[in-house]
Amino acid sequence: MINPISIIGSKLPDEIKYNIQSYLVNETAYKMLQEYFNYLYYKKELYENFCYEQYIKPNCYCFRYFNSSANRWKTRDCHYCDNLEYSDKYKPLDFIECIINNDQFKKISEFSSNL
Repeated sequence: MINPISIIGSKLPDEIKYNIQSYLVNETAYKMLQEYFNYLYYKKELYENFCYEQYIKPNCYCFRYFNSSANRWKTRDCHYCDNLEYSDKYKPLDFIECIINNDQFKKISEFSSNL
């Protein structure tokens, strides 16, 4: 692979070459990571839809009521729907590990959108 380091590499000390290499970007790696993140989002959607159809929907006891002071209808979520919406119980572990708990996810996704 031809890059600036290989062209002028023999004339520079190692410390300078390592410093220059730290600023080079591997676009292929960023693209592959972005594809993997898209796959994880797709997997999360499939798994949440499966959990909703298999576990949540048969046990759901949410109800709607009219709030006369606000003059509108409200919905009170049941325990099962609340777990689906506001907890990580029904999210795949690799999604949590690679996207939610990943500090560099924002940096990678912003870089990929600039390509």
